[in-house]
Amino acid sequence: MRYGLTIFAHYTWSHTLDVSTDSNGGGAPMNPYNWRLDYGNSNWDIRHRFVASFVYDIPFFHVSNPVLNAVFANWQTNGIWTIQTGIPFNVSVSSDTANTASNGTYRPNLVGKPTSNCGDGHLVNCISTSAFAPIPPGVYEYGSAGRNLLHGPPLFSMNLSFFKNFPIQERLKLQFRTEMFNAFNEVNFANPNAVFGTAAFGTIGSLNPNVPNRIIQFAAKLLF
Repeated sequence: MRYGLTIFAHYTWSHTLDVSTDSNGGGAPMNPYNWRLDYGNSNWDIRHRFVASFVYDIPFFHVSNPVLNAVFANWQTNGIWTIQTGIPFNVSVSSDTANTASNGTYRPNLVGKPTSNCGDGHLVNCISTSAFAPIPPGVYEYGSAGRNLLHGPPLFSMNLSFFKNFPIQERLKLQFRTEMFNAFNEVNFANPNAVFGTAAFGTIGSLNPNVPNRIIQFAAKLLF
């Protein structure tokens, strides 16, 4: 802490791989006789994540005038800023290409380098279609594309709060709180439609459910 200001910041690089992500929100492998085909990025593989937070006891208006002091003194502001890269998504096909009735997700063939550029300003055709090819009719096989090859839109979020403390006694105070989640109302998109061969392939049609639109709430808290 310095001059009433405390700042925390950290950056994380990570990479997690697994098979079918069956330990958390996953499912069956595409080919039940060859699980190695599903070894790839986990559903929660977030490569880069930066989080910074601060707590600031605003030093303004500590004056002898009781009216000004009651209105303007004893304010505190806090914030948490989160930036992270997107989570993976699985390019799939809608049909049982191998004719095996597997419970897993079928994928197309990989014929080039897969790329994606999904997010704000890139809501349509944000997946490279030239990197994938359908399984030819009458050829019963599993596609060669790997699982969770591409990552979706990044995430930006800023939470802010303002506290006003009203001292009552030495060990008793009333705190008025204003808290804002996603304070700047950043639009965070969900992953695109990734069913290859459909009209909606590469199109984002929804928002990230983990980051709501801006929410503001007020509260009073008695501290003793």
